[in-house]
Amino acid sequence: MAFEAAVDSIDITPEFPPYPSLWMGGYGWDRRGNHGVVARRLRAHCLVIWDNDVPKVLLRADLVSVPRDVHQTIRGTLVDEGLIAENDLIILASHTHSGALYGDTRPSPFIIMGLNDQDIDAVNGTAFLITDALIQLVRDTLDQERKEVTLSYAEGEANIGFNRVGLDTVLNTVPVLRVDTVDDELFAVVFGAACHPVSRGKDDVFDGEFPAVAAELIEDELGVPALFVQGACGDQEAHDPHIPATTDLIGGILGREVVHLVDEADFTPLTGPIGTALVEIDLPFNVDTSKPSVRAMLREKYQARHDSLNPLDVDWRHADVMLKLIDDGDLPTSIPMPIQRWNLGGLSILALAHEPLSAYHVRLRKMFPGNLWVMGYANECEAYVADNDTLRSGGNLHGGYEAGWNDGDDTIAGSGCWTMSYAWPSPLKFSSGFEGGPGTAERLVIDTCKGLLGL
Repeated sequence: MAFEAAVDSIDITPEFPPYPSLWMGGYGWDRRGNHGVVARRLRAHCLVIWDNDVPKVLLRADLVSVPRDVHQTIRGTLVDEGLIAENDLIILASHTHSGALYGDTRPSPFIIMGLNDQDIDAVNGTAFLITDALIQLVRDTLDQERKEVTLSYAEGEANIGFNRVGLDTVLNTVPVLRVDTVDDELFAVVFGAACHPVSRGKDDVFDGEFPAVAAELIEDELGVPALFVQGACGDQEAHDPHIPATTDLIGGILGREVVHLVDEADFTPLTGPIGTALVEIDLPFNVDTSKPSVRAMLREKYQARHDSLNPLDVDWRHADVMLKLIDDGDLPTSIPMPIQRWNLGGLSILALAHEPLSAYHVRLRKMFPGNLWVMGYANECEAYVADNDTLRSGGNLHGGYEAGWNDGDDTIAGSGCWTMSYAWPSPLKFSSGFEGGPGTAERLVIDTCKGLLGL
């Protein structure tokens, strides 16, 4: 079956002016801002695939994350303008840790860096410019001349990272979607990996990181746009040492594997039609914050932190935010998580919001009998979504960072954990067993994915 396609890209590297903020995202607790040095430009790409004249849009960008309000703005604007259907857009962040701080919600610029109101206003100014550019990119790509194309899929392997939680699970899978014209000319390549883009380290240089190195290599070798998609890399870390040379090294490994696959691999034709679905679940906290008694307990614990620390401490800033939410009656009771499925006829895509850990990739692919591409950082990213075993282990694994709690207290955000940077009051709900029981975060995610996949 022949589809139609168009592809375009833009530069979203902040420069002053017009961008009011050059604050950088990806590392918490210390202030970090760009001063004009750029290793590789930050880019955004849009690929539109028309199936029976209905556009399916993949929008990816060199951003550390997309906040929920930005996701809703982009999707809502394009739907309201009648350009796409609700289910037919996937927004993907590469999760580069050498890009712009994006938005003022999650992660919280006040908590992670202690930014003042003026700096946060500037962060929002940069976010508005990038968001407007992303929306316009989709509009412009939809207006382009279409090419009649075919789609096909293959997988390779590239060893570019390790499991930073200390588990055996390391994701080396390299999924590749190739788009060819009906004249058998390569038109575009979508490729993926599951690895935190932290390879160059915590400097103040803007960089699309190892995904950009790989994409540039692919584009130079194959002469077509190459669009990187991040996987379930919540516990997958780029190889040490984290220096610019490592960025070049692992980016080259990934890029050469994609070129090899395109040149040599047997690709599975994708037949369509493209079926899409988008659902949203609510991930529960490990304590029920809707109960007055729980809120009172949390208030007491956060007040004790607040009283024992000074405002220069991140734990104080997080406690300060939590106390205000409790006192204003605005404490959240769950974390929204969009989960999206595209079925391309020979390939199913699951696009998971937030920072999912590798266990979801492994378990879902083990359950599904066909080709399954598990994407992370999809549509919005405001939390880590750990598997039940990691959640229940708390501070025993990687200091509890991915679990969200440590110091023996699974009711409140652990010091230095994701629950602090993303401004949540408590870790996600877990049970005592290896796999999540009824009502746990893991069970909700897995059951929802199984339903979308028809399992």
